[in-house]
Amino acid sequence: MSPANDNRPRLIGRREAANYLGIAESTFSMWVATHKMPQPVAGTRRWDMKAIDARLDELSGLAANDNEDPYEKWMRENAS
Repeated sequence: MSPANDNRPRLIGRREAANYLGIAESTFSMWVATHKMPQPVAGTRRWDMKAIDARLDELSGLAANDNEDPYEKWMRENAS
């Protein structure tokens, strides 16, 4: 079920985001730090579920990010 079709809030905390993705909170934190997942909404400690879905779609190959600079993409994917 899509987040828009249920009663969950669109903005969720770190624990909820990790649970939504089926990963540990520490893994979610690492993914945010390495730009695998989006940053929280500015001025909050909450993540937009639509941004998480869009990023996961991109990582899964379901959606392409045509606006991303190829060098920035390489840097993001190869950051250590």
